[in-house]
Amino acid sequence: MPRKKRDTSEKRGSIISAAIEAFQAEGYDNTSMDRIAELAGASKRTVYNHFPTKEALFEAVFDRFLGEVMALKRIPYDAELSLAEQLGDFAAAKLRVLDDPVWLGLMRMALGVFVRDPEVARATLACAAAGEDHLAAWLEAAAAADRLTVQNSKLSAEVFWGMVSGGLLWPQVVQGPMPRPEAKVLETELIRTFLAGLSPG
Repeated sequence: MPRKKRDTSEKRGSIISAAIEAFQAEGYDNTSMDRIAELAGASKRTVYNHFPTKEALFEAVFDRFLGEVMALKRIPYDAELSLAEQLGDFAAAKLRVLDDPVWLGLMRMALGVFVRDPEVARATLACAAAGEDHLAAWLEAAAAADRLTVQNSKLSAEVFWGMVSGGLLWPQVVQGPMPRPEAKVLETELIRTFLAGLSPG
């Protein structure tokens, strides 16, 4: 009888969870693969079988984070709601990280990693860009309903995320939270400006 292949997805997940815990508590540079193996209850060899380098493990941590954020961005177009309200939901999904101390800490840690290792930054950001299809699909639906004029949905989505990230996300990751009223005014203006550029009239 053929031997059943072991499902290693659970062990891989426990290693990623251990890495999140270690990176959060000790920082990326101070975290060793030995420490991650200890927290995961795995041998160092098992950790390296799943992730040949700490950089690969860091990318897997960020992939998990991106997966959680992408799930929040699965927002369908709704003909009954205003475009600004629906774009506000997309922005809220992007900014949800600010309310999670673990992910916020990891985002701050990631900044240092990106500065020191541009290759890791490129790989991580390329992965993030590849998953930004939900807003593009929403824009296409709004254009099909003649509520927007969209020439390139992917490019328009990139512009929107660039505005939200540059104006609202990264300043708060680096400098701390904005007062809610101030953040809301800025979000409203960003969305108004974005929609003005896609106005069908």
